Amino acid sequence: MPAWNLPARDGLADQVTIYRDEYGVPHVVGETEEATFFGYGYAQAQDHLEKMFLQYRDAQGRRTEVLGFEALGDGYLHFIPYEYRWDGDYLQRLLRTKRAVIENRDQIDPEVYRILASFARGVNAYIEEHRAQVPAWIDSVSPEDIEALERSQYFRFYSIHEALSKLADAPTSFPNLGSNQFAIAPAKSADGHVIHVEHTHMPWANRFQNYEAHLITPGKLDAAGISWFGSPFFLDGLNDHITWSATWNMPNISDVYEEKLNPANSLQYLYEGAWREIKVEYETFRIKGPKGMETLTLPCYYTHHGPIVKFDKEQHRAYAVKLPNYDGVNYSTNLYRIMKARNLVEFKAVVALHLMPRWNLLYTDQENIYWVHNATVAQRTEGYDWHKPVPGWLKATEWGPYFPLEKYPQLLNPPSGFLQNCNNPPWMSTTNSGLKPLDPAPYYLFSVPKPEISQEDLNARGERLLKVLGQDKKFTLDEMKSLALDTYVVPADVIVPLLARAVQNKPGAESDPDVRHAVEVLKNWDRRSATDSLAQTYLYFWAQAYRDQFSASKLGRFLAYERYKIDLDSPEEQRTALAALGDAISRIRQYFHKAEVPWGEVNVVERGGTFPMDGAGLFDVLHPDDGPQQEDGTIHCDDGWGHLLVVEEGAPKKAWSLLPYGESEDPASPHFNDMAKLHSQRKMKPLWLTPEDILAHTESVWGDKDRLKKSVPH
Repeated sequence: MPAWNLPARDGLADQVTIYRDEYGVPHVVGETEEATFFGYGYAQAQDHLEKMFLQYRDAQGRRTEVLGFEALGDGYLHFIPYEYRWDGDYLQRLLRTKRAVIENRDQIDPEVYRILASFARGVNAYIEEHRAQVPAWIDSVSPEDIEALERSQYFRFYSIHEALSKLADAPTSFPNLGSNQFAIAPAKSADGHVIHVEHTHMPWANRFQNYEAHLITPGKLDAAGISWFGSPFFLDGLNDHITWSATWNMPNISDVYEEKLNPANSLQYLYEGAWREIKVEYETFRIKGPKGMETLTLPCYYTHHGPIVKFDKEQHRAYAVKLPNYDGVNYSTNLYRIMKARNLVEFKAVVALHLMPRWNLLYTDQENIYWVHNATVAQRTEGYDWHKPVPGWLKATEWGPYFPLEKYPQLLNPPSGFLQNCNNPPWMSTTNSGLKPLDPAPYYLFSVPKPEISQEDLNARGERLLKVLGQDKKFTLDEMKSLALDTYVVPADVIVPLLARAVQNKPGAESDPDVRHAVEVLKNWDRRSATDSLAQTYLYFWAQAYRDQFSASKLGRFLAYERYKIDLDSPEEQRTALAALGDAISRIRQYFHKAEVPWGEVNVVERGGTFPMDGAGLFDVLHPDDGPQQEDGTIHCDDGWGHLLVVEEGAPKKAWSLLPYGESEDPASPHFNDMAKLHSQRKMKPLWLTPEDILAHTESVWGDKDRLKKSVPH
């Protein structure tokens, strides 16, 4: 290419270096924060450019230009279970995800806007340098596109489903979401260090796939963590002072307003005795089709409550959704300030801004462990059922101010010495938490809680952590790492004794050597789903057979805390359990042509090879590996924990982490599956944080290789 046709080099490129470590993790060192985030944009584009741009097109409501009509949305409101979200370009336009950013750009914090612009410049620099290799549909990204992406994540993953679920004919139920977070205080640590563990539980290969990085601007920023593709910010991570993590929670953050329509004019709705005009905006979509690019223009409707998601013209009704921070263009501000927080006071000050609508947030530093059931919940008038559509024609149903941070359920350095939340209710976040189910309001949670505290509110992961961490002992770092990878199958504590009694009380079962042998294997099992475990295979196919023979709800008793109410001496319970075991053995033989099959032959990940996995998603173990079952009986894992992080607080702090797929999407890269191999071996990789460690484990360098030596004291 002639020199005069080369793209002009961005000046920020000369102020940043990207050090890739032995696992492909970028450690980005910039002279300024703008340079650092430029480098982060460039590094992310090196590894995941196409997936990043599908995210940006998604937030813009432009995926139809790449994927065709299907991306518009089935009936315009389309739910994708594996992606945990309502989908479609129409929904993005209806939510004004990008348009609101354009209209309110001047409300974005100028410092944050510079960060967004710098990240965008890094992405665009990579595209310009590699234009010939980049797909033609990838154009460029703007700061507004990135803020729109952050808005999109909050609206569709955090807010819109709660609202749509309040419609009487909600077409789908949200899948069970998971994540784990737990920490021990110095007094509960064998070496006196706070230890913080997080696992995100997300699908591994969709829009929630994670990317790990370490960002350094000397004297201003030293943070590491995970971003979703296309984002410059860490949802879970650490800096040189604090560590933070997030798990899914269920505050009641969004509402549906039932609007009365004027029978004489369906574009008018009633409010306080007078008709108001429904606002109409038109959006034109470019749609890739068999004959090329076509266009389609569709209307979007709004009341003052928010977007209209459903019309019932026969009953003269419309339904509008109200979402927290709907007009906000400051989602990036929240994430950036968390990354910059240096102590608990600063961290809580960010949370108090109500820029993050949900998440259980766990915070640690060298001295403190703190947890808060974060939410953006408006104060609402009593006398209405806020778990269903409410009258939109009354002023009384308008939202009041959000509950202030001090009203949220939260715990700081509890006497128990530990905190945990595995998507359990707030009051189960430690032993004797003192939190009350109905505080701060009866409608605060999406599911109506009982007024009394009960162990039945626990899922198996929370139950396991409360039992282990609630012991009167101090934990070593190795024990905490082991707990991070724990695969103890809590439901087996009931299922195995039930099967043992069934065989003992039914002489006929003793004549079946396969059944008798399976029960002996189960009785001698340590109840962990290891790759060499025969018992885990028996139990998995037992559960599958039990569900198919009887019902999902009947199986669900074993998976929930109510398992302890099951009468193990009941002849009927024993009969059904034994029948399912016989069926399970038949299934195993049918699939694998033998009765004894180690779990690692069943549960695998395909990632440039086939690797055995020990987790078990079905039984809600702390370390799940899960995915669709194939026709040959194997499970191809593509879900479970999406990132693992263990941090030992100190000066300097130490950290270990893992991504289930690795840092690269290039099958030819060693970082396509290097972490998948570690995962299969129950190992973590170091997350190198000090200059000495980074330089000692650097695999490649983009930029001035001496920058870290020159700019960071060590």
